[in-house]
This record gives sequence, C-alpha cells and structure tokens, in this order.
Amino acid sequence: MRTGRLLIILVAIGAVAIAAIVSMGGSDEGGGGSGSGAAATTAADDAVRVPFAYSPEKEQLLEPLVRAFNEQGAEVGGRPVFVEAQVVSSGEAQDQIGKQQLRPVVWSPASSLWGRLLNFQADQEWAPDDNPSIVRTPLVIAMWEPLAKTLGWPEKQVGFDRILELATSERGWAAFGRPEYGKFKLGHTNPDFSTSGLSAVAAEYYAATGKREGLTVEDVEKPSVRKQIRDIERSIVHYGDTTLFFAEQMKRYGPAYASAVAMEEVTLLDFNRDRGGQPKLVALYPREGTFDSDNPFIVLDAPWVTAEQKQGAAAFQAFLEERITPEVAAKAGFRPGDPDAKPIPPITTANGVDPEQPARTLSLPEPRVLARIKSAWREDRKPANIQLVFDTSGSMGEEGKLEEAKRGLRTFFSQLSPRDRIGLIAFNDRVFPLVDLATFGRNQAEMRSTVDGLLPEGQTAAYDAIGDGVGKIIALDDDTRINAVVALTDGEDNQSSSTVDQLVAALERQTGQEGEAVRVYTIAYGRQANKAALERIAQASGGKAFTGDPKQIEAVYRSISSFF
Repeated sequence: MRTGRLLIILVAIGAVAIAAIVSMGGSDEGGGGSGSGAAATTAADDAVRVPFAYSPEKEQLLEPLVRAFNEQGAEVGGRPVFVEAQVVSSGEAQDQIGKQQLRPVVWSPASSLWGRLLNFQADQEWAPDDNPSIVRTPLVIAMWEPLAKTLGWPEKQVGFDRILELATSERGWAAFGRPEYGKFKLGHTNPDFSTSGLSAVAAEYYAATGKREGLTVEDVEKPSVRKQIRDIERSIVHYGDTTLFFAEQMKRYGPAYASAVAMEEVTLLDFNRDRGGQPKLVALYPREGTFDSDNPFIVLDAPWVTAEQKQGAAAFQAFLEERITPEVAAKAGFRPGDPDAKPIPPITTANGVDPEQPARTLSLPEPRVLARIKSAWREDRKPANIQLVFDTSGSMGEEGKLEEAKRGLRTFFSQLSPRDRIGLIAFNDRVFPLVDLATFGRNQAEMRSTVDGLLPEGQTAAYDAIGDGVGKIIALDDDTRINAVVALTDGEDNQSSSTVDQLVAALERQTGQEGEAVRVYTIAYGRQANKAALERIAQASGGKAFTGDPKQIEAVYRSISSFF
C-alpha cells in the first residue's frame, strides 16, 4: 500500500438529510430526519394529518408518545388525528421551512431562537412569540472530570472567560500546570445546523463583549470582538450537525479527541450512562450565564396549515402536556418544561450535572443579531483542507447518477469559505488528480468547470483514490485547519492495488494525532456501493459514513458540509 493512504467517504445521515429537502405538507410527504420517529400505526384515509418535525435529541422521549397518541384515536370534527413525526436538526429545519421545502404543522426545534430566525428569514410571523415548552435542558460545557478539576471545579464555578483563555493560549494546559494534557481542544457543532453550536457561538460573543443581555449587531461587528471569536474558533477540533456525533467520538477516543465540547445537558447525561470506559464528563455552567434549550411546541401560522390541523395539533399538545411528567422528562435526561419545576434524578451531581444550576440564563439575542452571528461565524470559522474524491466509473452514467452527484458537489461548494483549501481527485480504473489543493477563492472557477466536464468510464479503484487523497492532505503538514477527505463511490472496489484492511490500518494509525489527523467522510452512493467497507474507513479515521442515492445526494453533501 502507498504511504499515507486514507479514505473519507460521504454517507448520507439517514433520512435526516433526506427529509431536509422534502416537504412535510402533503399526505405522503415526509420531513427532514433520520426516518425514525414516525409512529408504527397507519393513518386512516380520512385522517387529519399533522406533520411534526422535532430535533434529534428528543427522539427517545417523543417517538413512543407519538405512537401512543396515534393509537388512542383522538378526533377533530369526527375525523381521526394522525401525527406524522420526523426527526430534523433544528437549523436545517429552520432553513427548509423558510424555503417552504419542509412544511410541518408542528415544529419543535431545540430552542425558541430558531423560531425567531424562521420569522426573520421568511419575513413572516409563522412562529408565534410565545410557545409552551415540551421539556428543557441547558447548554453546558462538557469537560472530562480530571481536566475540570484542574480548573478548580467543583469548588470554583468556571466561566466562559476561562474557557476562552484556554482556547486562545498557545501553552494550552501547561498554563495550568498540566503540560501532559497538551493543547486545549474545543468542540462545538455547526451553528447553521445545531442549537448547541449557535448557542455556543452566541455565548462567545456575550463573553467577548462582557454583556449578559442586549447584544447588538454593532457588538458582533467590532473588530476586537471578531478577533477574539476567530482566535477561539482556531481551537475547534471540527464542527458537525449534532452533538450526538461528538459524543460518539469522545466515547471512542476519550480526552485525545477533545478537551471540552459545548452540548446540551441531556447529551452529557446520556454519555455518562454508557461512556465506554472513558472518564466521566462533568457539566460546567458558566458563571456569566448560559442558554436554556426550551424545546418549544410551535404550531406554525403558515399558509399550508389548515384550521383542522391546528385543532389536531392542540389535541396532540394537550396529550403531551399530560403525559410528559417530570419523571418522564427525567428518564430521558430532560428537565421539566415548566422552568419553575425542580429537576429530579438522574439530573444529579453524581451523574455529572448540577440541578441547582444554571444560576443565570442568558437572554436570546434579537433575530437580526442571531442572523449576523451566523454570518460572522461563517467568515471567522476555522478553515479546512478538503480533498474531494469522486467516482467517475462507468456505472456512474446509469440512472442519472453522475449528473445528480455533480449537483451535490455544487451544493457543497456553496457552503465553502474562500479561505478553505479544496482539491479534486477523480477515479475509475485509475486515479486522476484533477484540481490541486488551493484556496477556494483562487480555484473556484477551475473546480466548477472541471466538475462540469466529468464523464463516466471504466471500473473502480476507490481505495487507491482515497489513500491518495489522504496522502495529499497529510503532505500539507497543516495542523491549523480541519483536515478531511470527502469521498463518493457507487460501486465495489475492483481495481485498487491496496486493500480496505490496509487503508483502515493506516487511518487508525493517524487518528491519535489530534490536529494532524485526516478524517474521511464517505458516501455510499446507491445500492451497489460497499457500505460496510466505507463505514470501516470513515470510522477508522474519526470521520462519518453516509449513504444516499441520486434523489438525496444534495442533502448528503450539505450534511457533510456541516463538519467544516
């Protein structure tokens, strides 16, 4: 095997990415999500259908309740009510609802801030200002217990100022007498997709300005503040669509993966229930304050929502209010929807959280401020080195696969920063380096024209191509950026000189080198792709495997873009 060969293949995030481009408004249309969350029963022909989109962390709580509601036979005007539930990341849902490509009747993002952003995007009051909460969970900084103790926890309440100091210090943990802990590595999700990511970046701005409320667009645009945010973001391991992926990687790699991750308290509790032999995570509730994910039950006042559907939604809301007792909420790791109700076990100090915290809750910024925070983050986020690896074998010419995959690449390009470095390798029987790695601001025109000219021919040497892609990223020797390979293939490898076992072994050897590790995101494109092999490659590198077909590939590439 050639040295440094590794694989990053793009694999669709189940139906979460798929549903993001599909409307939920019609009787046979789904929303965004993993495809789970829908009740097992079948809707009657005359049913009042109530499409319901909700964020992924509530699936364990809501899936059985949706099924129970549908089975109880609630009626509106003599017609049965049927809730069609789909799991959709909060930011993806907000964007797609604003474009009317996702049309739920009821929407429960993780936080009310997404309702504000929806109204701002649509320039319509589709989400009411006040909505009941299904459950609540605060944003915390999840840190390994030994590292938290180094900062004085639990006797001392650690603030965002200390986290920001660590994130921007060249000395890392050595500044606190623990040089063996290495660099401070922060993780948070992509604020375009995830509540914890958007909340974390907003909290960074509050800390940088010294404010606890009343953040303004002018605050966000101050050069000194923007510099602080850019410096903080340089300590990021990588981004992503949900904290669930971060939890999986922390369970596998432990403190070598990240020092701390911004996540909801519910995700931390779930991690500690089964942490795979890793140290315990503990929740830091910053003394400056933090955000509360209030998981609102939003009945949209949108053009596609009928009066009967609103009545059905009201029946469903009453059902949830009755069924989600503090005990039921706590079993799933949440606090009660009523902010005045006390959390109960397992929300305990023994499980790494503090039921008496947070002492202070930050106020939600105004919609135009949130929108500016998101756009400023795109300008200031940690840049990436990305090698695209793309299958042009003969089978890609079937069923329109090549043209749709090109469309997916164009969607991916739309998410890039001019500062990101990107290159393109195509492969069939052989490997063809087509566009050298360069900043997207420089090679964008070449990249787009090259993609337009790709044609299908020959067989499949995916492992060699992925290995070459990883080698090109490694050759940059750049630990200041996120390093990744994004690989798509539609068939079984039948031409590579290296095997999947060799590729996996090489990837595993480099995953412990945090900051230098190249993560591979794989896409199994269609029925003939070797999903098992691509999953092994992605997992070995610390990346993620996706699956998709021509109808879904744009959503898959968009999901992968959340990691950069």
